Amino acid sequence: MTTLATMKSRIADELARSDLTSQIANAINDAIERYQPERFWFNESRDVTFTTAPGTSSYTALGGDLAGTADLYAIDYLLLASSQNVLLHYLAPERIEYLLNSGSTTGKPYTYSYYNRAIRLYPAPSGTWTVRVGGHIRKPAPASDGEAGNVWMTDAERLIRARAKYNLALDVLRDGELATAMAAAVTEALEQLKSRSSRQASKGNIAAMAF
Repeated sequence: MTTLATMKSRIADELARSDLTSQIANAINDAIERYQPERFWFNESRDVTFTTAPGTSSYTALGGDLAGTADLYAIDYLLLASSQNVLLHYLAPERIEYLLNSGSTTGKPYTYSYYNRAIRLYPAPSGTWTVRVGGHIRKPAPASDGEAGNVWMTDAERLIRARAKYNLALDVLRDGELATAMAAAVTEALEQLKSRSSRQASKGNIAAMAF
């Protein structure tokens, strides 16, 4: 386990540079942004939910780990929670558009689409239900130097630290030899994370559902 402060200090020590405080911070942020769209076991979630409102078919504000659908990289499934859970089936956005514009049908949703950063349900809900979203989500960077448990500082620590040093070598230090060494370190760390993610998925520990 580590923190942002620990990573900053370690990078400065490994580079033997005490004068790169802001550059190191920027390099770490850039490294996290680089791997946000990559899917690992630690950025899959079933904890994101939203609550339907009668007559409202489009949803951009989500609960759980996310503030909105802009932080949702991929949807594996939507589940409408009720006395009998309903697995919502994906429908192409143009079909949802056509159905919603063809009349004022309301009821218990059974299908969804995702378009223009919005989840759209059909039929438009006639009541209030909780919808659970399973998928690949954006995990935020540490909010402070001392924040504990941030996945980029724990599960992905080696990858982010290596990528930050690669960024520094390339953009700040102009050190080709260091950049080459860090590129190899990045590749190794990324392969390890991808391998672990694949092993966990194949064993059923984390199983994405595609429909």
